[in-house]
Amino acid sequence: MSGYSRRRLLALGGAAAVGAVAGCLDNGETTDTATTATGDGPVLETIALENLNSRSHALDIIIQWDDEIEYWEEHELDAITDSGDSSQLLDSGWPTEPGEFQLTVRLDDGTRERFATSELPDRDCLSLVVLVSREGELSILTEVSGGACADETDDETPDDTVEA
Repeated sequence: MSGYSRRRLLALGGAAAVGAVAGCLDNGETTDTATTATGDGPVLETIALENLNSRSHALDIIIQWDDEIEYWEEHELDAITDSGDSSQLLDSGWPTEPGEFQLTVRLDDGTRERFATSELPDRDCLSLVVLVSREGELSILTEVSGGACADETDDETPDDTVEA
């Protein structure tokens, strides 16, 4: 992997961390019009989309909560070499309460990846990274927290990064 790609990945990780922390520092006012789910499971904080490929791509992002589609949008990502936007940060449009969900991502070449919260140990906060690699391969990475967003008293729990 070249130094350029490492820098891009580090920048993406920093952006995801800032997005997750920004969601944790909410002033209590809710302006999100998304429906709210009830139940056990993590809170989906953010989904970062990143294209490291030299070709632009379209991604369908589908989030199902209790077998109901809560979010389905197509997002266009420019090629990494273009001066356009090869990354996006999504932070709304799905339930804001804890719950079990499934994320399905479809790449414009027909490739699909799935992630379900049942694949992880119990965690309170979750940020996802949908990555199109330099080789054009699709993957979903997770950044999980033991409770930093939901309970600021749990500062001893380290964050883990897991590839789905």
